[in-house]
Amino acid sequence: MSEERNVGQIDSIIRIILGVIALGSVIFHFVGQSIFSIYVLMVVIVLVPFFLKTGLTKVCPIMKAMGLSTTKKG
Repeated sequence: MSEERNVGQIDSIIRIILGVIALGSVIFHFVGQSIFSIYVLMVVIVLVPFFLKTGLTKVCPIMKAMGLSTTKKG
């Protein structure tokens, strides 16, 4: 059972890029310098899988709950 996609192509690409940037900043935080406070770090760690999952599957539960979609209606 697949859900109806509500994330468009450009939106998907932006989410994947943001997820990769967030993941890189978390890795840099632990390997390099501590660039985040613990509270910001927790938020970024939560956002990484959200951005990557919604970007790759093109389904966003938050947008679905609000009745929004960035897909092209054809």
